[in-house]
Amino acid sequence: MKISAKSVSALAFSLFLVGGAVALSASNPEEGAVPPQDAFTPIERYGITYDKPRDIAEFYLEQFGLDRNDADVHEVRHPGNRSMRILIVTADEVENHSVTGVQWRLGVRFSNGQWQAVEAGMRRKCARGEDAGQWTKSVCP
Repeated sequence: MKISAKSVSALAFSLFLVGGAVALSASNPEEGAVPPQDAFTPIERYGITYDKPRDIAEFYLEQFGLDRNDADVHEVRHPGNRSMRILIVTADEVENHSVTGVQWRLGVRFSNGQWQAVEAGMRRKCARGEDAGQWTKSVCP
């Protein structure tokens, strides 16, 4: 393989752009950064397997009386395990007097041709109280 000065400078520029994008997303948690697992209250994981990770998200939404269309699902690679993905499932505009949004963080693993939740947590966005409008793992007043 022959490497030219042009390809080296193109690679350097690409790395600069990637580094800038990472810094941008890290500085704005609402833009692509994945909230840590400890920001969520652990919830039950079920021993059910699925064909696709998003089917797991749909299962958790249904447990809360919501539909896939009621939420945004963001899927990223797990930072510490290549066989896993992290799903951030966000349902804003929940019809509840104390909660305006619900968010799940689901760590899902691929094994034997199927996906299963191996980490599961939930947090809420309160409508009132000290934490109104902020994501919290506490129960809303």
